[in-house]
Formats: sequence, C-alpha cells, structure tokens
Amino acid sequence: MGKFLKWIGRLVSGLAGVLLLAVAVLLLAAWIADPAVPWNLLFGQSLSEPAAVQDSQPQEAVPGRPRDDIAIGAQVTIDPRGLALAERYADKMQSVAVLVFHRGALRYERYWPGFDAGTRTNPNSMHKGVLALVVGAAIADGHIDSVDAPASKWLAAWQGDARRDITVRELLQMSSGLEVPVFGTWKSSRILFGSDLQAGVLGLGIEAPHGSLFQYNNASTQALVMIVERATGKRYAEYLSQRLWQPIGASDAALWMDHAGGQPRGFCCLFATARDWLRVGRLILDRGRVGEAQVLPAEWIDAMTTPSARNPNFGMHVWIGSPPAQKRPYNRHTTKADASAFHSSRFLAEDIIYIDGFGGQRVYIVPSQELVIVRTGVSSREWDDAILPNALIGAVRR
Repeated sequence: MGKFLKWIGRLVSGLAGVLLLAVAVLLLAAWIADPAVPWNLLFGQSLSEPAAVQDSQPQEAVPGRPRDDIAIGAQVTIDPRGLALAERYADKMQSVAVLVFHRGALRYERYWPGFDAGTRTNPNSMHKGVLALVVGAAIADGHIDSVDAPASKWLAAWQGDARRDITVRELLQMSSGLEVPVFGTWKSSRILFGSDLQAGVLGLGIEAPHGSLFQYNNASTQALVMIVERATGKRYAEYLSQRLWQPIGASDAALWMDHAGGQPRGFCCLFATARDWLRVGRLILDRGRVGEAQVLPAEWIDAMTTPSARNPNFGMHVWIGSPPAQKRPYNRHTTKADASAFHSSRFLAEDIIYIDGFGGQRVYIVPSQELVIVRTGVSSREWDDAILPNALIGAVRR
C-alpha cells in the first residue's frame, strides 16, 4: 500500500508539473502574439474588486459636466420592509452601491464601507446600453442614415463577403450573425484583453445568416463603436461626452482602451459612479428628456425598448420584460453558469427594462412605477435578477 500511495503521489506531482508547463507555454505564446492579453489576464482588474478601475489601462477620459440636480426625497413612497429586503440581498452580494429613485426623487442611497458617491466602478456590459443611446444620437444628428443602413457602409472590410448585408439594427439587436468568439479561446481573449480590437472584430466571419437568430456577442457591440467613430468623424469618448454624458449632467468618467489612442471597449468598462448610472436610467425613464431638454428623440428610446424579432426579451442593447423561464440564454455557447442570468421568479412589473452588466451590475427601469434602481458591486455568477427589483416593486406605495 505504501508503494502504491508513493506511486500515486509521483503521478500527481508529474501531472501537476505537466499542467504548469502547459500553462507557461500558453502564456508565452499569448505574450508573443499580443503581450496585452496575458498582462491583462494576470494583472488586470478583478471582478471581485469592482472599484479597482485603475488596474484597467490605458484609459481615455470622458469629460462630464456634473450638476447637483438630483432631488432627494423621504422614503415615504416605498414600504421600509421592501427596502430592508433589498438591502439584505445587496449586502449578501457584496455591493458597492444601491440607489432607488421613485416618483421624481432619490428615496434611498447607500454605499457600503470603503465606497462613496464618488466611487467609480466597472459596470461590465452596462456600457452596451449607453452605446445604444450614443448610436441613437448619431442617427438623430444625421451621421448614421438609419438603423437599417448596412454596417458595411462604414466597415469596408465587410463589403466583400456575406457580412456586407448586416445592418446597424441587427448589430443593436444582437442578430448580426457574426461569429461568436467562445470564452476561453484566443479569439475571445484577443477581444476581451487584447491591444487591437479592430483587428480582432474585423477578423471574425459569419456564423449564421444575418437577422436569423439572437446571438449575444461582444463583437457586434464593438462594431458599433467603429461605426460611431467613422460616421461622426470623432473619437468615441469625445462624441459620448458632448452628445450624452455632459447633457445628462454626469461627472467625469473613463473608458478602458485597447491601446493608447486606440479604441475603447464598447462592450464593457465605462468607469462611472452609481449616480451617473442613475442619470442614464432616468434618461430612458423620461424618454430622452433631461429637464426641459430633449437630449434624444423619444422615438429612439421607444425603439430601444421594443422587443426585437429574434428575442422578445431584448431590444436594442437593453433587456426588457419578464423572461418566460428561469434561465436567460445569451447565445448558443453560453449557459446560465457562464452568464449569471438567473431569475428565481418572474418580474412583478411587465414593463421592466434593464441595463445588464455581468454578475449583477444593473440599472432597472420600471416606467409604470416611475422607478429606477441602480446596483453596482462585486460580480457574482449567483446573482438572482428577481430579488432586488421585485423587493422594491412590491414595496411601492400606490
């Protein structure tokens, strides 16, 4: 028995050595191909440290024009038992901030120890909702013809193959048919962590006929960033600042770039405060208005929040309504465990709209209740989308 256990120990040690060697070889190969990929994997921002945005470099500033115009109101419009339930869940999930805006005033605002109103966090995919608003601005300003314009008008690399017919609408509704880079592969790592987003995205082929099925895909989002820059003739950060961020009264934000002077990651990493995410939610709640100014056409907000042909619970880069099941599939390669898209029950409000970032970064908007809820914090695969909004929707005093 002793010899057998010794043999097993040597075998395990040998396998561990082989595994470490394989990992080292893979990291070396990645470093040769693009040093940014292993660097960001090893030293970049962790999902467990949502406020450590300084670890995502390089960055480009998005200048704001902060206004102290958020009305503060007493919690009389929301049952305190619902607030307590929401707070317990937010505490359990290691939140940075929870804000509840109801009937024209901020009724609840809490920051957990170590954080405050000035804390900027990584919202993960919540940036996608902002990008959709920016696309709407570019259409309203005449830079982009319409949502049905072919994306290849601005992406010349797509003009010579089946990608030529992909429309701006299909990119927004995640039905472009573009190849989905599977998480863990080089193609995915190159886009998520690499130094040349344009090459990574434009190098993808077609996986399905355009417009044929819903496939949540970061590459579709990044293609929209390229289109905005080429259509407007401005850097994305500049156009975002001038056309959206400053008009809504947001404070300075930042974008994570692939390299200095390059492109921002449009599918993640718009580093902003919880109050600024509240402003984004209110812009959708108020159908494009900020005070007396119509920042975006109301028709664009309506279009963003209308069910798409291939997924009734997805509009244009925002999620809508009550999913029919507990699991919310993202694409053919992504399960609930990968995506953190679990609902223990249906939403209590059928008209809920939500800007979704991986692991529980959320802006929930409920027009029928004049309600906006913001949650930022640690990203968890165990996030349950039903608990926080339902606790507060159920607590609204009518």
